[in-house]
Amino acid sequence: MLGINNKYAVVSGWAPVDKATGGSSDVISLKNYNVAEIYVMTGASITQTAAITLQQGISVASCTTSLPFETYYEQGLKLKYDGESSTTPAATGETATGAATGVGTVYEDRGNELVLYNWNSTAFVDNEVLTFSGGKTAVVNGTLYDEDAMIPRTATANTFNLTQVLDVNKIFMIPINGAMLTDGMDCIKLTVGDLTAAILGCFYVLSEPRYSETPMPTAIYD
Repeated sequence: MLGINNKYAVVSGWAPVDKATGGSSDVISLKNYNVAEIYVMTGASITQTAAITLQQGISVASCTTSLPFETYYEQGLKLKYDGESSTTPAATGETATGAATGVGTVYEDRGNELVLYNWNSTAFVDNEVLTFSGGKTAVVNGTLYDEDAMIPRTATANTFNLTQVLDVNKIFMIPINGAMLTDGMDCIKLTVGDLTAAILGCFYVLSEPRYSETPMPTAIYD
Protein backbone atom coordinates (compact mmCIF):
# COMPACT_ATOMS: atom_id res chain seq x y z
CA MET A 1 0.00 0.00 0.00
CA LEU A 2 1.36 3.40 -0.95
CA GLY A 3 1.96 5.80 1.91
CA ILE A 4 1.25 8.95 -0.08
CA ASN A 5 -2.45 9.90 -0.14
CA ASN A 6 -2.93 7.29 2.56
CA LYS A 7 -0.53 7.66 5.49
CA TYR A 8 1.06 10.99 4.62
CA ALA A 9 0.86 14.03 2.37
CA VAL A 10 3.75 16.00 0.86
CA VAL A 11 3.48 19.79 0.45
CA SER A 12 6.03 22.21 -1.02
CA GLY A 13 7.45 24.89 1.26
CA TRP A 14 9.36 26.40 -1.65
CA ALA A 15 10.80 24.88 -4.79
CA PRO A 16 14.62 24.65 -4.99
CA VAL A 17 15.76 28.22 -5.55
CA ASP A 18 18.54 30.66 -4.70
CA LYS A 19 17.41 32.04 -1.33
CA ALA A 20 19.95 34.84 -1.58
CA THR A 21 18.24 37.18 0.85
CA GLY A 22 16.50 34.51 2.90
CA GLY A 23 12.75 34.44 3.35
CA SER A 24 9.85 32.27 4.47
CA SER A 25 8.25 29.09 3.24
CA ASP A 26 4.63 28.84 2.22
CA VAL A 27 2.40 28.56 5.27
CA ILE A 28 0.73 25.20 5.89
CA SER A 29 -2.17 24.33 8.17
CA LEU A 30 -2.20 21.46 10.68
CA LYS A 31 -5.98 21.69 10.95
CA ASN A 32 -6.28 18.29 9.24
CA TYR A 33 -3.04 16.70 10.53
CA ASN A 34 -1.27 16.16 13.82
CA VAL A 35 2.36 15.86 12.66
CA ALA A 36 4.51 17.85 10.24
CA GLU A 37 8.11 17.05 9.35
CA ILE A 38 9.72 20.13 7.79
CA TYR A 39 12.62 19.28 5.45
CA VAL A 40 15.26 21.69 4.17
CA MET A 41 17.70 20.55 1.46
CA THR A 42 20.86 22.55 0.84
CA GLY A 43 22.89 22.81 -2.37
CA ALA A 44 26.62 22.81 -3.00
CA SER A 45 27.28 26.34 -1.77
CA ILE A 46 26.38 28.34 1.32
CA THR A 47 28.19 31.66 1.46
CA GLN A 48 26.98 33.09 4.75
CA THR A 49 25.66 31.76 8.06
CA ALA A 50 21.87 32.04 8.34
CA ALA A 51 19.41 31.08 11.06
CA ILE A 52 16.47 28.71 10.63
CA THR A 53 13.42 29.62 12.72
CA LEU A 54 9.73 28.67 12.81
CA GLN A 55 6.56 30.72 13.14
CA GLN A 56 2.96 29.82 13.99
CA GLY A 57 -0.34 31.60 13.47
CA ILE A 58 -4.11 31.49 13.32
CA SER A 59 -4.36 31.25 9.53
CA VAL A 60 -2.29 30.88 6.37
CA ALA A 61 -2.58 34.66 6.04
CA SER A 62 -1.45 35.39 9.60
CA CYS A 63 1.56 33.40 10.80
CA THR A 64 4.16 35.54 12.59
CA THR A 65 4.34 34.24 16.17
CA SER A 66 7.53 32.39 17.15
CA LEU A 67 7.11 28.61 17.33
CA PRO A 68 9.47 27.09 19.93
CA PHE A 69 11.21 23.83 19.06
CA GLU A 70 14.06 21.88 20.63
CA THR A 71 14.88 18.98 18.32
CA TYR A 72 15.93 18.88 14.71
CA TYR A 73 17.77 16.33 12.58
CA GLU A 74 20.87 16.77 10.45
CA GLN A 75 22.23 14.45 7.79
CA GLY A 76 25.38 12.76 9.09
CA LEU A 77 27.45 9.63 8.57
CA LYS A 78 29.33 6.77 10.22
CA LEU A 79 33.03 5.93 10.33
CA LYS A 80 34.81 2.83 11.65
CA TYR A 81 38.14 2.97 13.45
CA ASP A 82 40.61 0.72 15.27
CA GLY A 83 44.03 1.05 16.90
CA GLU A 84 42.64 3.47 19.46
CA SER A 85 44.94 4.86 22.15
CA SER A 86 42.16 4.59 24.74
CA THR A 87 39.05 2.45 25.09
CA THR A 88 37.19 5.35 26.69
CA PRO A 89 34.54 6.56 24.21
CA ALA A 90 34.95 10.04 22.81
CA ALA A 91 32.46 12.45 24.33
CA THR A 92 29.52 13.82 22.41
CA GLY A 93 30.56 17.11 20.83
CA GLU A 94 34.23 16.24 20.38
CA THR A 95 35.66 16.58 16.91
CA ALA A 96 37.37 13.74 15.06
CA THR A 97 39.96 14.89 12.51
CA GLY A 98 41.65 12.71 9.91
CA ALA A 99 45.21 13.26 8.71
CA ALA A 100 43.75 14.22 5.30
CA THR A 101 41.79 17.02 7.10
CA GLY A 102 38.38 15.39 7.08
CA VAL A 103 36.55 16.57 10.22
CA GLY A 104 33.30 15.56 11.90
CA THR A 105 31.66 16.18 15.25
CA VAL A 106 30.95 13.15 17.41
CA TYR A 107 27.32 12.38 18.14
CA GLU A 108 28.18 8.94 19.53
CA ASP A 109 31.32 6.83 19.89
CA ARG A 110 30.12 3.23 19.84
CA GLY A 111 33.57 1.73 20.26
CA ASN A 112 35.24 1.24 16.87
CA GLU A 113 32.38 3.09 15.16
CA LEU A 114 31.62 6.79 15.16
CA VAL A 115 28.34 8.51 14.39
CA LEU A 116 29.26 11.98 13.13
CA TYR A 117 27.62 15.24 12.09
CA ASN A 118 29.05 18.60 10.95
CA TRP A 119 31.24 16.80 8.42
CA ASN A 120 33.34 19.23 6.37
CA SER A 121 32.93 17.23 3.13
CA THR A 122 36.60 16.17 3.02
CA ALA A 123 37.01 12.40 2.70
CA PHE A 124 38.38 10.21 5.47
CA VAL A 125 41.11 7.89 4.19
CA ASP A 126 41.56 4.25 5.16
CA ASN A 127 44.43 3.75 7.67
CA GLU A 128 44.99 7.45 8.28
CA VAL A 129 45.45 8.72 11.83
CA LEU A 130 42.27 10.00 13.46
CA THR A 131 42.73 12.57 16.23
CA PHE A 132 39.96 13.40 18.72
CA SER A 133 39.76 16.81 20.35
CA GLY A 134 39.53 15.04 23.72
CA GLY A 135 43.03 13.61 23.24
CA LYS A 136 42.38 10.07 21.98
CA THR A 137 43.88 8.89 18.70
CA ALA A 138 42.87 6.02 16.44
CA VAL A 139 43.23 4.73 12.90
CA VAL A 140 40.47 5.00 10.29
CA ASN A 141 39.21 1.54 9.30
CA GLY A 142 37.75 1.88 5.80
CA THR A 143 35.97 4.98 4.63
CA LEU A 144 32.85 6.83 5.69
CA TYR A 145 29.46 5.19 5.10
CA ASP A 146 25.74 5.55 5.87
CA GLU A 147 25.88 9.16 4.67
CA ASP A 148 22.08 9.24 4.77
CA ALA A 149 21.97 8.90 8.57
CA MET A 150 19.74 11.52 10.21
CA ILE A 151 21.29 12.66 13.49
CA PRO A 152 19.17 14.26 16.24
CA ARG A 153 20.40 17.69 17.30
CA THR A 154 19.27 20.21 19.90
CA ALA A 155 18.26 23.71 18.80
CA THR A 156 19.59 26.75 20.63
CA ALA A 157 16.93 29.33 21.59
CA ASN A 158 14.50 27.83 19.05
CA THR A 159 16.87 28.11 16.12
CA PHE A 160 19.80 26.51 14.36
CA ASN A 161 22.21 27.86 11.78
CA LEU A 162 23.11 26.84 8.26
CA THR A 163 26.83 27.50 7.91
CA GLN A 164 29.42 27.67 5.16
CA VAL A 165 31.23 24.40 4.31
CA LEU A 166 29.65 22.28 7.05
CA ASP A 167 26.05 22.42 5.85
CA VAL A 168 26.25 22.06 2.06
CA ASN A 169 24.54 19.20 0.21
CA LYS A 170 22.60 18.14 3.29
CA ILE A 171 19.10 17.44 4.49
CA PHE A 172 17.73 18.90 7.72
CA MET A 173 14.39 18.05 9.32
CA ILE A 174 12.35 19.66 12.10
CA PRO A 175 9.53 17.54 13.59
CA ILE A 176 6.42 19.39 14.73
CA ASN A 177 3.23 18.10 16.33
CA GLY A 178 -0.01 19.83 17.20
CA ALA A 179 0.76 19.89 20.93
CA MET A 180 3.70 22.25 20.28
CA LEU A 181 1.44 25.00 18.92
CA THR A 182 -0.19 27.67 21.05
CA ASP A 183 -3.93 27.18 21.60
CA GLY A 184 -5.89 28.73 18.76
CA MET A 185 -3.01 28.47 16.30
CA ASP A 186 -2.77 25.69 13.73
CA CYS A 187 -0.59 27.15 10.97
CA ILE A 188 3.20 27.04 10.64
CA LYS A 189 6.02 28.21 8.39
CA LEU A 190 9.81 28.10 8.25
CA THR A 191 12.05 31.14 7.84
CA VAL A 192 15.70 31.28 6.80
CA GLY A 193 17.94 34.30 7.25
CA ASP A 194 20.08 36.09 4.67
CA LEU A 195 22.34 33.57 2.93
CA THR A 196 23.78 35.94 0.27
CA ALA A 197 23.65 33.02 -2.19
CA ALA A 198 22.55 29.41 -1.66
CA ILE A 199 20.25 26.97 -3.42
CA LEU A 200 17.72 25.59 -0.95
CA GLY A 201 14.57 23.50 -1.17
CA CYS A 202 11.90 23.09 1.50
CA PHE A 203 8.97 20.70 1.82
CA TYR A 204 6.61 19.31 4.45
CA VAL A 205 5.63 15.70 5.09
CA LEU A 206 2.30 15.66 6.96
CA SER A 207 1.06 12.58 8.81
CA GLU A 208 -1.49 11.40 11.35
CA PRO A 209 -4.42 12.84 9.35
CA ARG A 210 -7.51 13.68 11.36
CA TYR A 211 -9.77 12.54 8.51
CA SER A 212 -9.53 9.74 5.97
CA GLU A 213 -9.89 10.93 2.39
CA THR A 214 -8.32 10.44 -1.06
CA PRO A 215 -6.67 12.67 -1.99
CA MET A 216 -5.81 13.59 1.58
CA PRO A 217 -7.18 16.78 3.19
CA THR A 218 -5.50 19.99 2.11
CA ALA A 219 -2.80 21.72 4.12
CA ILE A 220 -2.52 24.89 2.05
CA TYR A 221 -5.85 26.32 3.21
CA ASP A 222 -7.01 26.75 6.78
